[in-house]
Amino acid sequence: MNISCYKLVNLAAVIRIIFISTILITLGCALYGQAGNPFSIIRSNDSTVVEEVSTPAPAVTEEVSTKLEGTNPFSVSHIPIRKNQYEEIERLAISNRTVEENISLSYFPLWILIGSLCLLAFLLFNRKDHLTLLIRSVLNDNFMKMSNYENDGGRSVSYISGYVIFLLNVALCIYLFITKQYEIDQSFLYLIIFGGVSLFFVGKHVVNSLFSWIFHVTKESKLYDFTIITIYNLLSVVFLTINILLVFGPKSWVQPLSIVVILFFIIALISRYYKGIKIGQSLLNNHFVHFFLYFCAFEFSPWIILYSSVRDLI
Repeated sequence: MNISCYKLVNLAAVIRIIFISTILITLGCALYGQAGNPFSIIRSNDSTVVEEVSTPAPAVTEEVSTKLEGTNPFSVSHIPIRKNQYEEIERLAISNRTVEENISLSYFPLWILIGSLCLLAFLLFNRKDHLTLLIRSVLNDNFMKMSNYENDGGRSVSYISGYVIFLLNVALCIYLFITKQYEIDQSFLYLIIFGGVSLFFVGKHVVNSLFSWIFHVTKESKLYDFTIITIYNLLSVVFLTINILLVFGPKSWVQPLSIVVILFFIIALISRYYKGIKIGQSLLNNHFVHFFLYFCAFEFSPWIILYSSVRDLI
């Protein structure tokens, strides 16, 4: 029993010696493979060490360090601006400042837009299906006649409000085109344009009333007047939208938007003439010469005179 215990103790001692020897040999190899102290700090005055340690940085690191130069960590270096770009940048800055100055509370076209939008809101609140009725009236002649009877020939509050919006925004569209295209800034110019627009469009209804009283065609004349009012009520929304874009948009939008609004107006004018011929179909068959003279004198000639007056200004 004692001999067995003695053998076990010797075996344990041998195992400890082998384990300690293995650790010492491993640490000795590791210490021998270390070229220097891993905790030593390289000084800047040691030029040889700096040369040995410094390695060329990769291209990505150089690019990142270039972009992050400066005290602000978010500052980024930009491509140098060419000399011929300074004038363009200055022009854009001036145009941006001009737009910011124009869109202010003292810019009265903004108040015309606000008044038109308030009037349109009142119109839609008073009659929610007004725009739907306008579209149906333009597309259906029988519905146009029924609307004419229900709205007293366009003398209802909804149609009068829509007509006022049309006059305000036609005058504003012409004013914005003149001021932005020719850089004319005169406050009373809008009043002159609004007076001329009102006289031109409202005078048409006065002429039709006089014509119907002389030739006893009151029924056809009232229906034709209501057709004109309906089309102009529908155009009021178009002019209001274009004016919003003209007021808040850049100067480069003036000519494209002017072309768009002219195309809309020409389409509406052709539609009005077509419906007018259908309304006066009986007069056209029985009194062709008188009907032709009326169209030449009161429908075509005003536009020709207007074009001749403004042709030199365009």
